[in-house]
Amino acid sequence: MGEITGINFNGDLIDAFRNKVNEEPFFSEIYNNVNGKNHWNLLCSAMDWITVASDGLPEINLNPKGMGYNHIQTINLMQYIVTIDILVESIIQIFRVLDPGNPYPLAKNNDIFKHEKLSDDIYFKHIRAVFSTHPINLSSLDGVKRSDGERFFASWVSQNGLDDDFHVFLYSNDPEKDDTNSFGIRITQINIYAISRYELLDQLTLLVDKIIKKHIDDYLKKVIPTVDTIIDQLDILYIENEKRFGKSYGYSYSINYLKRLFETEIEMFDFGDECTAIFNKYKDHMLIGVSKIKEGLQRMSDDEFYLRHKASGYEFEKIYSYFSDGVHPIGKEYFHGLIYYEKLPSKLIEINDMWLNQLMLDALLFSLCEETGKERIKLNEIVEIIYPYNKK
Repeated sequence: MGEITGINFNGDLIDAFRNKVNEEPFFSEIYNNVNGKNHWNLLCSAMDWITVASDGLPEINLNPKGMGYNHIQTINLMQYIVTIDILVESIIQIFRVLDPGNPYPLAKNNDIFKHEKLSDDIYFKHIRAVFSTHPINLSSLDGVKRSDGERFFASWVSQNGLDDDFHVFLYSNDPEKDDTNSFGIRITQINIYAISRYELLDQLTLLVDKIIKKHIDDYLKKVIPTVDTIIDQLDILYIENEKRFGKSYGYSYSINYLKRLFETEIEMFDFGDECTAIFNKYKDHMLIGVSKIKEGLQRMSDDEFYLRHKASGYEFEKIYSYFSDGVHPIGKEYFHGLIYYEKLPSKLIEINDMWLNQLMLDALLFSLCEETGKERIKLNEIVEIIYPYNKK
């Protein structure tokens, strides 16, 4: 079927563009809110429809050979033209987002349809109107706006005109005019029009590269302030992370975690000397995270510091699910098992603070790994695994 239309798209172009905009997580954050508008959603929509058009257009069966009216070819042609219109509009929309204030590169081009007064884009809109979107309500014969109010109506589409692949006759609403105006199109011209717009994805991919590079270069030059108190420093890092990588990317989770950790004064809970010492030793160890995150943000690198909990195995996965949602029954039971065996203070049950639960467990696991020299530890290496745990 693709051989009939003669159109062929290089599918690598849209794939390369899509990969480029997803290469750096902060790119979506840059366009998430531009003067109160979510331009990232627009980009995603445009990319999806470009993929639909580039995959689907070669599969539309267009065969101008034949004579006169053919309803299947007419409907196929309508689908073809509307799909190309969506493709072109998607390309133009991406340029509006990534290069605001400037016309997209082919905005004034008229090399394809060679209309003396109209650009290729405006002329194609007229083709779309005549052959697909509103053939029974046309404001001109050739796309040039009229001021006299005369309207035109298209006949059904015929194949194989003298110089064209498909053509219609346009009739006037003026009762004094009986002229028959023929309007035709050539599929090869329309294919060239579509491909020339689609191939602008090469330029758009390079444009995304420049935007990413500028974002990185700008923030490499901005020095992150250093302050004396840990909490204030983490607050600064949180703001810088949002600017540089976005709210949900970079070090956002690690910064929130460290802030919770260093805001927790364990002595106020009266968990006993041993638990207090384990927790404070863990806090001292995690101090390195603050400087590592600051260093990574300054270098625009998001791989300087990762929170690596010392837990291993299915049981701990369920425990951390319980910390996340507060209700996971299996995770809750395994966590309470650690309390039942007196590895964690019983007061945690009555306090019922999931962040405190996690921080206490993380401190315990860190301490046990230091004692044993292990990188990670399983629950059955700490307590016997039974379900449910018997209450004392």
